[in-house]
Parts: sequence; structure tokens; C-alpha cells
Amino acid sequence: MAYRQPYRNLLICSLGNPGHKYAKSRHSLGHILLDYLIADHHRQLERVHSLSLDGDLTEGISSLNTDLLSQRIALFKPCTYMNVSGMAIANAWKWSQKKYGQTARLVILHDELGLPVGKLKMKVGGSSKGHNGLKSIATYIAPDQFTKFGIGIGRPDSRSPEVVADYVLRNIPPSDMTVIIDQVYPQLWQMLANLEKGT
Repeated sequence: MAYRQPYRNLLICSLGNPGHKYAKSRHSLGHILLDYLIADHHRQLERVHSLSLDGDLTEGISSLNTDLLSQRIALFKPCTYMNVSGMAIANAWKWSQKKYGQTARLVILHDELGLPVGKLKMKVGGSSKGHNGLKSIATYIAPDQFTKFGIGIGRPDSRSPEVVADYVLRNIPPSDMTVIIDQVYPQLWQMLANLEKGT
């Protein structure tokens, strides 16, 4: 029987667009939840300074699991626009593999069009379903090499590309954000904890 690692070091990356204009948009929901994770880890994390990384990387002791007190975690937010974020995430992944070796696992947080608000879906591999951020990552990293956490943002009634583009770039309604923080964020934390433990 092959030996199974008792835990994984996680590199958690988010997808979204930079700048104040898009900071609260549906398409930047990955960034928003990464910020919550960083805030909840703030006492254990320090920013990593590297000219080779096109984004903000923090690293330190994980608090996802109370039984893994010395486990380390890294969180990365690209500073690029979503549709060209693949190279930045690939470089952060190289950093993580060099530091953590075979125990490393890449996690991507992203908005998921069509998944109802309040729902969270974890998947490895498969299609990007038209998500430009996931498409960009897949040009540098094989889809079966990272775990996707799709966070539901719903869908407009019209399937027109113009309507859909406007929908994802609009700010998240406060009522939706309440559901996401109260229901989705605790689920995300628990699923990341299980992934970290290798389950």
C-alpha cells in the first residue's frame, strides 16, 4: 500500500480583478474570501517579499486545524487582471513546490456563474466552463493539478454575453454577501481543513 501524507501544505490562490472599481464585484469573490482567510490568520501570517511574484503572498502557521499546530499555509492574490492571472499563479505555485515539496497542494478560489448564491463546490480537473481566470491557469498548470472551490454567484435571466459581463462585474448585493459569509465561508474553512489533513 502506498504511503499517504498525513497532511498537505496548502497554497490558496484567489481569482478576481485588481483595483477599487472591482473590489466588491461578483467576479472578485475569490479575492474577497481570501481576504477573510487572511484576516482570520492575521496573527500567524507574514507577507513574503519577492520581485518574481506578481501579487501579494502571505505565509505562516495555519489555523485551519487545531490538531496541526505547526502546519504552514500560504495565500496568494494576483495583482493582474483575471484573464491573465495564470502566469502569476504558476510562479507562486513554483515557489510553494520549492518550499513545501511533495506535500504542497494548489487551491483556487473563484466565483462560479450559475451556481446558486450560498452554494460551494469543490472539484479537481474538468472544464473551466468559460471562466477566463481558470482558462488562464490551465495554460500553465494542468487542471488535475489544482483543486477548485467554486463560490456560487447565481446567474442573470438573460444569457446575452453583454448582460452576463455586466452581471459579474457588478457589486455583490449586501443580502448575497450576508449569505456568503454566514453560510459559504464556514463551509470553505471546513473543506480547506479537510484538504489540509489529506481527507
